[in-house]
Amino acid sequence: MSRAVILTDYSHGPAVETLDVGPVPPGGALVRIDAATVCGTDVHICDGVFEQLASLPLVMGHEGTGTVVELGAGLERDALGQPLRPGDRVVWAHNWCGRCYFCAVAKQPTLCENTMGYGWGPYEEGAVNGTFSEHLHVSPDSRVLRVPEGVSSPLASAATCALRTVMHALDRMPRIRFSDSVVVLGAGPVGVLAAAAALRSGASQVILIGAPASRLAATEEWGLTSRIDIDHTEPDERIEAVRNITQGRGADIVLECAGPPNAFSEGMEMVRAGGTLMVIGQAHGETVPVATTAMKVRQLTVRTSLSADISHFHDALRFLDRHSVELGLESTVCSTTYSLDQVTDALAAMRTGAEMKPVIVP
Repeated sequence: MSRAVILTDYSHGPAVETLDVGPVPPGGALVRIDAATVCGTDVHICDGVFEQLASLPLVMGHEGTGTVVELGAGLERDALGQPLRPGDRVVWAHNWCGRCYFCAVAKQPTLCENTMGYGWGPYEEGAVNGTFSEHLHVSPDSRVLRVPEGVSSPLASAATCALRTVMHALDRMPRIRFSDSVVVLGAGPVGVLAAAAALRSGASQVILIGAPASRLAATEEWGLTSRIDIDHTEPDERIEAVRNITQGRGADIVLECAGPPNAFSEGMEMVRAGGTLMVIGQAHGETVPVATTAMKVRQLTVRTSLSADISHFHDALRFLDRHSVELGLESTVCSTTYSLDQVTDALAAMRTGAEMKPVIVP
């Protein structure tokens, strides 16, 4: 049996129930959740924003780190070829099928046609597929990685969404050069980790733009070129500040990690002619006007990125293993710890922006 947070009706919200833990299928695994972190997507799912994509009833949560309890027949090694045993701490990618056109031919598994993903439902009896739970069934279609000893479970959990998303985005654009100026829009988990990744990729200038001030202050010792608080500036002021820092040209790369529609428009004004705008955060469902003639004349490159595959989980864990201590990422990203029974409080903390990454320890 496993206690888990179930969402069966948007009007009633999540509730903790006790579920049966069925047998482990061949190629899969049963893990005990050590830590799950709350994502803005979890809030949107709970609020019905993604009603067309999620399938009720569902076990909530898609970020998590777990300890192997049982391995299904045939699952003996992780994605790096390391032996897997009960007691190992692991993370797992969404269950991209590996057989559809996007997985097998286009080599773009994040567009897989046959996945719903952890925390998106539907829940089927005996198969717990969300991280806000004591246990979780890792699908045979998932890829698994052992967590480095030096990376804590809460921080590894945050890497299974925010940081692996950043790694996928960086993989889909020109490599950051030592002479590049990079603007990061958004000071949420994705934005803060994107700023860290850009900094350690060797960019000569990294400008972080977002709010609240406390999140910007958490990066004070990183050596960022500038931190701009959107609560105390207007868009024109921010655009002008970026141009002043970049000798009037604008940034070589703008990473949009904020989400609101105006972040895209602002990013378009901040990127230099010939530069790259990477769209990571836009998930609002609105239509944003684009000056396509200006975009063409300025020869801009606009790229987008969604989720990540196991290679980006690997990059995220390696990044944390090497840089988390020096950057103080655990205290910066991971915040208050909650129990399963406090999930409503954890979601509220994420919804209001009071915390960066609430941590649920079942």
